[in-house]
Amino acid sequence: MTTFSVIMATYNRGRHILPSIQSVLRQTCRDFELLVVGDCCTDDTADVVRALASPQIRWLNLPERGGSQAFPNNAGIEMSRGRYIAYLGHDDIWAPDHLQALADLFGHTPQPDFAVSGAIFHGPRASNFRWVTGIFDESDTALKHFFPPSSFGHRRDVADRIGKWRHPKEITAPVDADFLLRAARFGMNFVSTQRITVQKFAAGHRYLSYTSHTSDEQERMVRRMARPGYDGYLASELAKAKAAGGYMVVVHPDYERYENGQVSIQNAMAKGVVRPDLRNLRQREVIKQDNSPKALDWVPHQSGGDWVLWAGPNPRPKLLVPFKYAGKARIRLDIRHPLREALTKLKLSVNGQPAVASLGKVRQEGNLWNAQATFETALRRDDHTILELHLTRLQRPAARNGIGVGDMEVTPLGWRSIVAKGTRLLAKFRPAR
Repeated sequence: MTTFSVIMATYNRGRHILPSIQSVLRQTCRDFELLVVGDCCTDDTADVVRALASPQIRWLNLPERGGSQAFPNNAGIEMSRGRYIAYLGHDDIWAPDHLQALADLFGHTPQPDFAVSGAIFHGPRASNFRWVTGIFDESDTALKHFFPPSSFGHRRDVADRIGKWRHPKEITAPVDADFLLRAARFGMNFVSTQRITVQKFAAGHRYLSYTSHTSDEQERMVRRMARPGYDGYLASELAKAKAAGGYMVVVHPDYERYENGQVSIQNAMAKGVVRPDLRNLRQREVIKQDNSPKALDWVPHQSGGDWVLWAGPNPRPKLLVPFKYAGKARIRLDIRHPLREALTKLKLSVNGQPAVASLGKVRQEGNLWNAQATFETALRRDDHTILELHLTRLQRPAARNGIGVGDMEVTPLGWRSIVAKGTRLLAKFRPAR
């Protein structure tokens, strides 16, 4: 029997899944199989995986989309051949000794039900955000602290004893937290490797991450692991997390205050899996901000009945434009900041392409300074448009509020706009039938 069955749930990750797969194939513990299970992938992920031509990899694509790792994880467990089940997120990276660290714990007597390794949650690049979890001494730590699936392995009979991964719409907690808490409340034994072997790049911390996959962060981490000095890097990251209060702070909230499936929907909205309906842009539209989840990009705050998005740790926060248009549009952002000098310029990109915004007159409103940032850009013809602000240090100071964004105005330009206006005018004067 194989020692480890590694399950990698994925959805339309394409070539960007490769760094994560390669981190499995580079494991010093060689006795494993890798089960890559697609949640009804519709892109080229299957071709990317098959092209690796590794006898240790098996590919399965589910016939229906479940919208959660729960369904690929259950399918992976059913097809597994290993004594132990391990998981790796399709955007996370293992150090080469990860499986060996888990195997060493499973070799202990008494044998643990769960072996957990230390993991670093990385915020978006240059966000200076990091959490460390998975380092503990007592088994009941699992009742309070969350460990991402990429950091743990368990005996294959765990699912027989506590049940499969549950449907996200039938539970209040996220599916991974639910699985862990059921095991902990069942009295299962959790043991930590006491070392960090997992680098986690949580999609839920990256607003709209599923609208356009990337793997540059993962590729940089793989290269870092291969260079001398990686142990020093880990020690530095651990020290920074402790200094910033980010060590062993990933705790379970009171999930009972949520409705069944609510957390799942919020996570899907933050990732961009669930988005507002895409509409044709026919006239000037005003997009009001709301309090829907924006990951580490924005912190919504209500002011005078309207919502304002205040910049979070991500220096490149995104905004979603839920309109399509075969031409250019004028976009106007209502921006504000506690410091006047922070509103002298605004850099941004639209669908990955640089855009130039001009700032109008800066006015003081109470304790804040306000200005209108205006630019013209092409919208996507058949999809949502993504704006990405490139904030300066001054626009996102660490010790106080950064830039805020209020209403967003989108106006169509060009002959299509003229035709649409004419059509509306004719409709006003057309006699009723």
